[in-house]
Amino acid sequence: MSPPTQIFLDDQDEGLSTETSHPAFVAVSPEWFYDQGDPRSPFGGDDGYDTLRDLEEWYAAGGDDEHAPGRVAALLGDWDLVPEEVWGRDSVGVTAWLDQDESHVRYLHGEVNARIAGALGQFKIIGWIHPALRSWAEEALAMAGLLEVWEGTAFNVEPDEVARRRRAAMAEILAAAPEPVTS
Repeated sequence: MSPPTQIFLDDQDEGLSTETSHPAFVAVSPEWFYDQGDPRSPFGGDDGYDTLRDLEEWYAAGGDDEHAPGRVAALLGDWDLVPEEVWGRDSVGVTAWLDQDESHVRYLHGEVNARIAGALGQFKIIGWIHPALRSWAEEALAMAGLLEVWEGTAFNVEPDEVARRRRAAMAEILAAAPEPVTS
């Protein structure tokens, strides 16, 4: 993988903007992607926003594309909220883990948001997504669907149709994002 020729970083005082995003990302990202106050947007909750900012700082300090998944993995490792093996479990196993402690749902939501923000954040910054980050984000979108089902049962809440549509839109954008540029 070659180093990015140009990186796009947000102005911390101005927030998310199409003007500080890679043109390939801007071409496919809906307006709600830039809403920092919307927890359903990739960078709207604390976890997604913090992941994007961490990636931006990492790239600004000379981070390279090949090691971006390691940067996101290190961030999640620092949080140490969800055991890695939870990501490999089937729905019964994930449900059992969620049922163990009421804080687990918040922890898993945080990692879901961070994994999605890691992939879409790299796309926003450099214009493509590393295959590992793409895979993690796809797993996270599936996990978000499982979380919605679990929450519906555990908390007796109706499905969030807006969240479903937004997950579908994020999945389409992940699938359409360019592959890495190789030298």
